[in-house]
Amino acid sequence: MLREYEISKPASLRGYPLHRMVAELTKNEPSLFSDEGATMLVRTESTIDAEPKQIKELEAGQLTAFELRGCVSKKRKGKHIYPPTGDWRARHQWLQNKAGAHGFEILSLHSSSKMVRIEDQHRSFKIDQTDFTGILKVTDESLFTAALIKGIGSTAKTFGFGMLVI
Repeated sequence: MLREYEISKPASLRGYPLHRMVAELTKNEPSLFSDEGATMLVRTESTIDAEPKQIKELEAGQLTAFELRGCVSKKRKGKHIYPPTGDWRARHQWLQNKAGAHGFEILSLHSSSKMVRIEDQHRSFKIDQTDFTGILKVTDESLFTAALIKGIGSTAKTFGFGMLVI
């Protein structure tokens, strides 16, 4: 059963240390997390010794506001290619493409983006961070539920990207 937990944290705690904490908390089971500043949301099938929050269940045709932190990229020859930071059209198109494959359509959308540095124990690199907010309409309940479980996009989920927050 999928559960979502809201856990307090220092607002300055981000990136790789946050990933390591979530991995340890969920015993390295698959999970998604979203950094909310002074709290983090952790979505997992693992049981955590905390009170889970109710996850909204939406049916086809229902509308909801959403947030998503995504890493917008295309892969070419094994390398990630990011659109220019100010190219909101490419980012909106990326999410429109993901929406259809994940059982929803976008009715309104806003985004902001920047390049962020990710540092772990062995390396340091930059990735695209695009924060989306908007209104979506569920078109396929099973695909949408899978998106809530597995996230959206394939890049940087380990670092708190890809969790669709509704």
